[in-house]
Amino acid sequence: MAIKDRWSSKSKLLLFGFISIIFYLFFTSSTIHAQTLRFVSWGDTKSGTSTLSAESNQAKALNPKFTIYAGDLVSSWSIPAIEAWVVAVNGGNNNGMRDITFPVRGNHDSGASQADWSNYFNQAQTAARVGATNYSELTKDLTYSFDWGNSHFVGIDVIGDVTRMSSAQIAWLDNDLTAAESRGLTHAFLYWHGPIYALAEHCCPAAPSALISVLNKHPIVSATFQGHEHVTAYTHINSSRIPAVTHEFEEFVTGDAGAGPDTCQSGRFDYCMTNETRAHGFVTVDVSGAAFTVNFYKLGTTSPQKTMTFSKSGLTPTKTPTPTPKPTIPTKIPGDLDKDGDVDIFDYNLLIENFGSTSCGNVADIDGNCKVDIFDYNTLVENFGKTG
Repeated sequence: MAIKDRWSSKSKLLLFGFISIIFYLFFTSSTIHAQTLRFVSWGDTKSGTSTLSAESNQAKALNPKFTIYAGDLVSSWSIPAIEAWVVAVNGGNNNGMRDITFPVRGNHDSGASQADWSNYFNQAQTAARVGATNYSELTKDLTYSFDWGNSHFVGIDVIGDVTRMSSAQIAWLDNDLTAAESRGLTHAFLYWHGPIYALAEHCCPAAPSALISVLNKHPIVSATFQGHEHVTAYTHINSSRIPAVTHEFEEFVTGDAGAGPDTCQSGRFDYCMTNETRAHGFVTVDVSGAAFTVNFYKLGTTSPQKTMTFSKSGLTPTKTPTPTPKPTIPTKIPGDLDKDGDVDIFDYNLLIENFGSTSCGNVADIDGNCKVDIFDYNTLVENFGKTG
């Protein structure tokens, strides 16, 4: 028998896997460890679907990992209206942006019941699609959170001004941010419809004091993203804006994906692209380590109108980060990552795609030590081909 014939399928897979991992780590180690991320923030289309379609194709070219959308998808909820939004967010050419978009409701979407909303949006499925982890929700598809890299994202169902955020949502947010801090994350990015501090036409509802108290407790909060006001603008939130604030953070209003454009009010903003350009727009956010960079894009331009970089240096969670135990995966076979009852090439591909991740709860972290490493790989290979 030739030497090559004595190689078992598992031995071949093991050798191939080692080569794949070495190649993968050589070319992507900086990405794994830096956990770089680009996402888009936008919102407020209403009937302006042609604008949303153009923004979608412009944003698609910038290669975001996902987008967050701060409400008012439609002028008034109906099946034809939401289906027109779906076509538009896909750029009019099925460019796939809908599949990576996390929306929340605005006041103009309030006609959608939870069941209506869930017929069009499955946030947990989107989270899995973009590689997010630790998905959690208070209300199915309406108020939810997830991790990506060193960042935590929270979408809250606020159908109007920030005053409409409920006490249950605020309490859930407090617990959710505490859990994110315990996982050792660096940033929390929060989004809902009505701004904490109004910049334009919806001036000037006061944010619930309980909400401000929660934000003050959690230095992980880096920025909030809202819509409602049909502008693309920014302000730094500190005690001069809201007297009760002790933990400063950034606020971006990105409600200019079709509705408006309107005008920011004098003295209430630090930067208002809409006042400068009188055009629609959106922002991208690039997260790298402790820093995040926000680029303001005017509709139809390939270069940003303005770029801002912020750093979390000096801000650390109040609790010592500890890994969150990995949830138990209901499977009889270690290595059955897709939970279809066997360990096969699809599970193998999932492990290779996630190799090097240090996010607790990753589907490929078989031994639950918050790392996808060679030990997980060996376990999968040992069980390759098994069914149960």
